[in-house]
Amino acid sequence: MFWVHLPTINYKIIFKFLILTFSLFASLFVFGQESIESLIKKHEIPESKLSIILEEQESGKRLIDINSNHSRSPGSVTKLFTAFAAIDLLGSEYQWKTEAYIDQKDNGIDSIDYLLIRGGGDPSFSINDLESFILKIRATGIREIRNGIHLDQSFFKQRKNSTGSFDQSPLRPYNTMHSSLIVNSNKLDLGFSLNSKTKEIVITPSFLPTGVSIQSNLLIGSGDCKDFRSQVNFKERLEKKTLMIVINGFYPDQCSSFDHDLAITETEHYFYGAFKKIWVDSGGTINGHYKRRKKSKMNALIAHMDSEELNSALRLILKESDNMASRNVFLSFAEKSNQRKLRNIRKTVYKSMKDNDIQWHNRNFIDNGSGLSRKTRLKPESIMGLIKKIDQDIKFLEIKSMLPVSGIDGTLKNIFQSSLLQGQMRLKTGTLNGVRCLAGFITSSSGKNYRFVFMHNNFDEYEYDLRLFTTELLNLIVSEELIASD
Repeated sequence: MFWVHLPTINYKIIFKFLILTFSLFASLFVFGQESIESLIKKHEIPESKLSIILEEQESGKRLIDINSNHSRSPGSVTKLFTAFAAIDLLGSEYQWKTEAYIDQKDNGIDSIDYLLIRGGGDPSFSINDLESFILKIRATGIREIRNGIHLDQSFFKQRKNSTGSFDQSPLRPYNTMHSSLIVNSNKLDLGFSLNSKTKEIVITPSFLPTGVSIQSNLLIGSGDCKDFRSQVNFKERLEKKTLMIVINGFYPDQCSSFDHDLAITETEHYFYGAFKKIWVDSGGTINGHYKRRKKSKMNALIAHMDSEELNSALRLILKESDNMASRNVFLSFAEKSNQRKLRNIRKTVYKSMKDNDIQWHNRNFIDNGSGLSRKTRLKPESIMGLIKKIDQDIKFLEIKSMLPVSGIDGTLKNIFQSSLLQGQMRLKTGTLNGVRCLAGFITSSSGKNYRFVFMHNNFDEYEYDLRLFTTELLNLIVSEELIASD
């Protein structure tokens, strides 16, 4: 009799194989996938231009998964990573300092040679903050500054690009660059009004620094308020010690009033002008002008101003998508890591993601922390990983409350205002030419919670209505028709 030796069966390997096979086939069918693919076809949107992830908060079950590993330009969704890293690296109670110094020989006298102000990177230093700062300086007994102010801008080491380098619109507030010392984000808030009888155009700035003037060459043209931005243009011209804002174009004759803000590019000029105006209004006198100079051992500290805590700046970054504040916060990570070079700051942020178990890909790249960049690239899976961490870790949960609420505030105030969508979503927006992104949290009409990432990158001209597609998609999610249909 011959015995045949059959191979030993390894049931553990077979079991693992079956589990893997089952998982593979399960991944090919995701609840909601069929409905969303039909919606994409209906709107004739190339699926290759889209990445969409939707998952249940409680179970983590993925309901939609389209191109979740394609690197894309995220726009201002990048700010979620900046906010997360800020809490992780700086802490929610972190504050920036702005300091005032005098020459030691002037200690105790009311007339000083110069005042040196050292910026500490405060991203939200306001006109009200400057007024309080000046009152502190005046409380030391200083009445006269004979030779102007010295501005120490050395807190940040990074070189500034031109404010117009991104889209050739240097005076748009979203293009304001980072600065160690900046007040009011260099903004001029202008109110325009048209007298229907005299046809006079009156321009009223809410605050105008000394040394900044407005020259209006406006004529009255046709149109209404929505035509203002396309018909009116602004330029700045520095003449000796005066910065002239020149306004040209045609003011719409059907627009009785209009508010418009811009941000000048001459940061030190704006700061000095704002300081001088408030200093003189407080009863002080000042001569000379301004110059850049670092603090030295010969300087004595006489006053300082602490910013509000970090979370105040993060609300500004996330709710209003403030780019300058984002850049300042991003560069502030250098103080904790002692790594002043931009590439090392990026590495610090990437390490923060990895240390917090967020799926981070080598192809991810964050340029400056604001998202106003054509270079930044993120994978949707990394964004979903971040959102999940925010949702599940109490340390970062406050980020959720800082996000814009659909149809109510921030960058979502004027969109998704239907009775179905209003108030149901907390989403960070990301918008550039060719880029439309959303990331955050959705609550359905029945109270079920979801995590959501939406990324659309198409840098070619297209005819489909992306806003309509996005609205219909969100309607399906909030009404839970997307899930019910499967």
